[in-house]
Amino acid sequence: MSGGPAGLRIAGYCAEFRLHTEKGPQVLLACDPDGVAAAIATIMASDLVQVPTALVRDRPGYEQGGRPDHGLKIIADSETEIGALAYFGPGGEDYGPGAWVSYSEDRYHPEVRLFRDMYTESTFPTDSHIALTTLAHAVEEFRSTGGLRPEMVSWRPSTVW
Repeated sequence: MSGGPAGLRIAGYCAEFRLHTEKGPQVLLACDPDGVAAAIATIMASDLVQVPTALVRDRPGYEQGGRPDHGLKIIADSETEIGALAYFGPGGEDYGPGAWVSYSEDRYHPEVRLFRDMYTESTFPTDSHIALTTLAHAVEEFRSTGGLRPEMVSWRPSTVW
């Protein structure tokens, strides 16, 4: 919670970014747009051994046992300035819950492999590649809506998370 005008309290969501790097696991918290930007910069500068996942800590929609009912996988390539997202959770008004991947009709560097899972070497389809600026705005939308699927990105259903 942060103080607002005239002492009003404004509730906001905090995103938790879980990274697995060569130095071990790391958790980053972001409770505002600047924090999200810093988390994305850290992700891009890290030697990752697994694709980072974000969730919203204070989201009321947790399943029994404290397991999140939502998540966002984030991968980015700073050299080509592209990335990809995978989402699991509530779909919003027009779509039911499930797994989704980002989608773009623009073909951004189809030669670049963006991993969805580094352990299995599973990659995102090349039509999942989106511009880094779009990715950054989508991650902030994910945080600010409490873990809902960002509407500013086109999505298609996925059979895997």
